[in-house]
Amino acid sequence: MVFDNCVRFPHALNLYRALPAATLVFAAACSTGPRDEPLTVAAAASLAPILNELGEIYEEQTGEPVVFSYGSTGNLAQQIRNGAPFDVFVSADALRVDELIAEALLDEGTRLAFARGILVLVEAPQLGLSLQSVEDLADPIVRDVAIANPRHAPYGMAAAQTLLRTGVEVKVLPKLVYGESVRQAGLMVQSGNVDAGLIALSIAKSVGLDGLELPQELYDPIQHVAAVLSDAPRPEQAARFLEFLSSPQAQALYRRLGLEPPGG
Repeated sequence: MVFDNCVRFPHALNLYRALPAATLVFAAACSTGPRDEPLTVAAAASLAPILNELGEIYEEQTGEPVVFSYGSTGNLAQQIRNGAPFDVFVSADALRVDELIAEALLDEGTRLAFARGILVLVEAPQLGLSLQSVEDLADPIVRDVAIANPRHAPYGMAAAQTLLRTGVEVKVLPKLVYGESVRQAGLMVQSGNVDAGLIALSIAKSVGLDGLELPQELYDPIQHVAAVLSDAPRPEQAARFLEFLSSPQAQALYRRLGLEPPGG
């Protein structure tokens, strides 16, 4: 993450920064001289490690600053319904984007599926549990398991599907601890506050956890999709940013940081 003394936060966006589900954690640094107002991007928390790096590259190449507001996909979608002044929505699933398109809140012509997420099993490194499969979560030695809240977070829904399809849902359900976002769930495991978790590979990499990739037939595809808001204050900048998300440079970064191409 890059913070600078001259980081600028638009006044309207500061209002939404106070909401617990979407904390603003990154801003592009300012340079001297006049600048346009930053592009504002509402983005799934699972993508924070990737978008932070992409944002720096994008500003360096274009000179256009970007501000990211991170949270669970469901909560960000609701903020857009409530009139949050974003330019772009970067979602961890296609469903929320398509719902907002149907409500005429996102521009259908800008819809972009740019990457696909990977669900992994992680464990608190200091415990030495050596988990080898999702079924191991049913073992009494595992006391608690962190997942993102399935009501708001696509990776949480994928975790719930995985528990159901592996037949361990009944045994693991009493152990579940819910994070507001998948990043929060990952930090619970990384800190040792819970024994294990089912989280995004991108988050596991960002917090230094070794993740066991799970068979993708255990959960519905996690398609990361972006679109420009219908009333975006900066539609031309927003279109350029989406073009950058699909560039070869961005795709190489996705692979390095834990995402797949959108086709799987």
